[in-house]
Amino acid sequence: MPILQENAGTMFDVIIIGGGPAGCATALSFLKNSKHASCLIIDDANSSSFKIGESLPPESGRLLHYLHPSLPKQLASQVECGVHTTCSGNASAWSSPNLEERHAILNPFGHGLHLNRVEFEELLRDTVVKCASGSGSRLAFRKASFKSLQKNSQGLWAVEMEENGQRTTISAKWIVDGTGRKSSVANKIGIKSITLDPLLAFYAVFIGPELDRNAGTGDNDRQTLIEATADGWWYTSLISHNPPTRIVVFHTLPSHSSAKSSRRTAGFLDRLHDTTTHVSSVIAKCDYTIQEGYPCCTAAGSSHLEKTCDGEERWVAVGDAAIAFDPLSSQGMMTALEMGIYVGLKLAQHVEGGITDGDFDKGVSEAFTGVRKEYEKHRAYYYSIVKRFPGEMFWENIVGT
Repeated sequence: MPILQENAGTMFDVIIIGGGPAGCATALSFLKNSKHASCLIIDDANSSSFKIGESLPPESGRLLHYLHPSLPKQLASQVECGVHTTCSGNASAWSSPNLEERHAILNPFGHGLHLNRVEFEELLRDTVVKCASGSGSRLAFRKASFKSLQKNSQGLWAVEMEENGQRTTISAKWIVDGTGRKSSVANKIGIKSITLDPLLAFYAVFIGPELDRNAGTGDNDRQTLIEATADGWWYTSLISHNPPTRIVVFHTLPSHSSAKSSRRTAGFLDRLHDTTTHVSSVIAKCDYTIQEGYPCCTAAGSSHLEKTCDGEERWVAVGDAAIAFDPLSSQGMMTALEMGIYVGLKLAQHVEGGITDGDFDKGVSEAFTGVRKEYEKHRAYYYSIVKRFPGEMFWENIVGT
């Protein structure tokens, strides 16, 4: 990905740490809604490593178009090339062992997508760079790692980053934490994260044999398939046709015995085939093979910062850094884009004198609290309707959180 080099300034109105969906959305929204203010994104993403979190709901199309009119078209082109796949709906064996289907045709926004997350984030960052090149140095992107930050004698944030082995300090009025579940900025300034549940996700990538799509052979199931089991729950999605690629994910609690065995390839595969009916059938039927180096494990529980912004101190968190969702919601990406758009707007208004510190805090805090409470209500409901595993530790504990 090209990196903008023209802006060599050491002072910005806003510095965003993290160039994922929330960070990029914040930057593009800030640029769109400000007239003279400047913004820098610092990001060190590894574009060669697989990244979990591939569901993009159909409603996201309007958000992408708002950020830049070219984004939906470029995304559609990538789908046509097999980089991503369309999602035709959900099939779930949740409250009963039988599959219940909900088709995308019933959604007024159409179908969603199963993304190659790395390629999608590269597309967002490329869009930031493209906008930066025509922004008159108001927007810049640096591929660098975030090291530290502190307030300097002028009351500005002094952010230390490392780029090509060299450390540099850049100053800003505002700092945005877009570092995902790590909440790296919030942690460094002493903001605590509150965890609702310690859910873990064990995930693996499976590759299938090349198929003749015109002949209708191979794996053409574009649904998100979800299946509850006694020790947790699974899902699988077809994320690419080139080659046929599926992500398979098992969710459980770290205290459950399955968490230990699922860290190993043999244990993960044994659990997949011994405890699931529908997910294992898709993998076996289409002759998928697990890829070397899997499974991997990542945090997947619900969490939020005790405080998501401070207008007086000039910091705000977005995306998973502020509120992280259980994957069952399939809303993490959509909410990250919405958060970024809203925070970018509020930052532009504040930096250019349109709103006060208190206005900023009230608007952002109320918006984020509303999102979190609505999510927690739906999460509690969907876990509570699973009654078919009485006495099982996972379901007793997850419902109680």
